[in-house]
Amino acid sequence: MVTLNFTLTPEAASKIHDLLVCLGKFSETVAIEARREKFTFTALNSSKSAYGAITLDGRQFFANYKCVPTHGGPDGRFTCSMYTKALLSVFKSRLYDPLGRDGAIDRCEVSVQERENETQCRFIVKMVCNQGVIKTYKLTYEAVDIMHALFDRSIARNRWNMNAGAMKEYVEYFGTKTEMLDIFTSGDGRCIFKSYTEKISNGKEILKHPLVTAVAVHTSDFERFTVQPGMHIIISVKDFKAIVVHADTLKTSLRAFYSQPTRPLQFSYGCDGLLCEFTLMTSGDYNGAPPTPAPQAMSSRKTSRTTSTNTSERGQGRGFRSDMPPPMQPASRRDGSGRLRNPGSRQASTAQAQPARQDSDSLFVPEDEDAAWAPLDYDKEETLGWDASANHDASAFPTFTDSGGVPRTNTTDNSEIFEPTQRVSQIKGLW
Repeated sequence: MVTLNFTLTPEAASKIHDLLVCLGKFSETVAIEARREKFTFTALNSSKSAYGAITLDGRQFFANYKCVPTHGGPDGRFTCSMYTKALLSVFKSRLYDPLGRDGAIDRCEVSVQERENETQCRFIVKMVCNQGVIKTYKLTYEAVDIMHALFDRSIARNRWNMNAGAMKEYVEYFGTKTEMLDIFTSGDGRCIFKSYTEKISNGKEILKHPLVTAVAVHTSDFERFTVQPGMHIIISVKDFKAIVVHADTLKTSLRAFYSQPTRPLQFSYGCDGLLCEFTLMTSGDYNGAPPTPAPQAMSSRKTSRTTSTNTSERGQGRGFRSDMPPPMQPASRRDGSGRLRNPGSRQASTAQAQPARQDSDSLFVPEDEDAAWAPLDYDKEETLGWDASANHDASAFPTFTDSGGVPRTNTTDNSEIFEPTQRVSQIKGLW
């Protein structure tokens, strides 16, 4: 049979309410561990990624504290588990009022009923009000074994301290739907708290990529700041908010200890015989780029080629162009302004080979080809003329030829020529 009795002042009972609200954001149940010199509330979330332990000193926090475990000797303990909502229904928010208004209490007496002749064990809480009214609550509990998260601060070389009130002002900028918090330092002496989410809204999807909120705090605003540059530590925004809000109720400083990404991080704060320690799972990296979701821009040019590949391709391209001449470009019947050209006018042929563009993947039309895309001049009618000159430009009037034959212009001078075997006067035809 365990003996556990303690008395709380109105201010201490109000602090019990605040810590239960904080632990309730981690788990639906809270575990209680009572030892001879201290009383501890612990909570572990369902994914086992966040653990919180709030320890109350038996001499400083309580007006009267007595705990005698049934076994274990000097290091013995009494452990149980209860629903957080059940305790919050007893320890309400207005238990302490300096003005003495309704709802305030004179003291709170807590005891544990665990006897062999009793059929049920109870966690009994008595609220003694100012008007002599006593409210008694008998809560059921479950005996459980409690395991604590271990954290070695000697290897946690990254540390920073900051006033909880100032940190709460920065936390208020974070969005309500953000999930992750990235903590890192920039090169200009600032610590950046960046909140974001990896989810995409399934509604109208007007904004598929949620906004990212980043709060930059100068390192001089911290009471202490010793953090390795370029290190990103990612934790849960929900857990961080719950810790900061509770630390602000105590009007104290928030301390952070961590070694490297994927290793545990611990937040610690406390005052007046109350010590809070929260151990969180982390992720992140050592690089300067955080894993925040961002839209990827499509590049119009291929940047994955190396310098050696570009050099070899240019060399092969030059050799290929030197061995094979460029193909003849067909002449256009339109002039540079896009108007039809008169065949009778003796204009020089514009079918000249243009230099190849350096950037074939460009999205813009070069200036020399801008006229080819100009709108047509429909006001000017097409005319048909006759070129009486002897200068016939074969390229200006392309014709269809047999694919198997060779054009006359491409024949060489050393080709074999056959002499005519019949005179023209001997040919009898229709003429």
